[in-house]
Amino acid sequence: MVVMTLALAALALTILAAALSRTGLLARAADAPALTLCAGAALAFVHRASGAPALPAELTAAAAQTGLAALVFVSAAQIRVSRLAVQCPASFRLTLGGAPLFLLVCSLCAFILLPQLSLPSAMLLGGALMLTGAAFDRRAVAATPAPASVKAAVRIESAAIVALGAPAAILLAANAVAGEPRLEPLLAASVAALKGFALGGVFGFIAGRYAEWRTFWRGGRAAVTAGVAAFLLAPFVGAEPVIAAGAAGLLWGEETRCAPLTRLRLRRAIERIVAPAAYFSFALALAPRLLQADLLTALFAAAAVTVMRAGPRLAMLQKAPMPKESQAFLAWFGGAPGAASALFILSLLDDVMIVDHEAFLTVSTVAVIAGVVAARLTSKPLTQGLLRQMAAARKRRMFAPAA
Repeated sequence: MVVMTLALAALALTILAAALSRTGLLARAADAPALTLCAGAALAFVHRASGAPALPAELTAAAAQTGLAALVFVSAAQIRVSRLAVQCPASFRLTLGGAPLFLLVCSLCAFILLPQLSLPSAMLLGGALMLTGAAFDRRAVAATPAPASVKAAVRIESAAIVALGAPAAILLAANAVAGEPRLEPLLAASVAALKGFALGGVFGFIAGRYAEWRTFWRGGRAAVTAGVAAFLLAPFVGAEPVIAAGAAGLLWGEETRCAPLTRLRLRRAIERIVAPAAYFSFALALAPRLLQADLLTALFAAAAVTVMRAGPRLAMLQKAPMPKESQAFLAWFGGAPGAASALFILSLLDDVMIVDHEAFLTVSTVAVIAGVVAARLTSKPLTQGLLRQMAAARKRRMFAPAA
């Protein structure tokens, strides 16, 4: 039943994406995530006012899980974990230092400020908001003469956090399940995660090491086949489907000899389909929960996408080999919750066993929408500010007296 639901959700998303691609609507939606959120929210309120029955939570969650698996897979395919520290030290610090520190700070603040959340649900909220994945902020930098180190950090960091952070968020969801004994859901999820990594790793290793010797399997075809196969076969062996798809992308990324351009094209193709669908579906399913938010929830959401996000990132970048203006830019520019956060939260829509389920959905909805809007409003001014600071720094070096 689970496999059939996932397969039907994947088929429906593929057909819908193909239809929208022909009209050009999907490309425009990918470039305007805030407007896509507004469109989904408007439709959600109209749907609610009409008294029509609610969307089926199980099918919505299955579709979100499918989209999340695609996003985790393509993010994992962008990086080589063994060379991450050498390839981009800033991304390495933000992924393995900044993201866990944000998770800790966000979880503790949510537990202290929001009385409706217990510690497990607050940690789950931190894990959900830790996942980045929005593509619009990367394009704002790529189109400017920003330093190559900054562009690389923005591109690689979001991929690495989604690929490596999704398993942590899934385990936090298991930790937040109510019932006794407390450790049983977490133990079962840990076993499923290990099985998923083993299954996806085998498919990804074969695709990257052996399949691409044949011409047909080049250009990312082998990677996509491995990810889809791991995702669909995972339920048969008790594995976690999202982790299986991510492991396939991770091992393919380690073993493949494809050019970096192939990875980028694969990411662009999948993100331009998944991200708009994620924002629209998220708003369609959860936007009415904005009416349930109180002042504390709004204040927490504003802090979570600003100071809570930038503080840990700036701390981790202090010793990164880049100028101070670039460090400040990366601290404030990246890390906002995006498509991956939206899909992860949607995938928990029907999981009523999560502690404080309704409160978690309400707070996370406000935080994700605030994050997308804030990132969209500030991305261009921040980029322009970085370029001005770089120009001023060059002038100071030019006219500085020789030592």
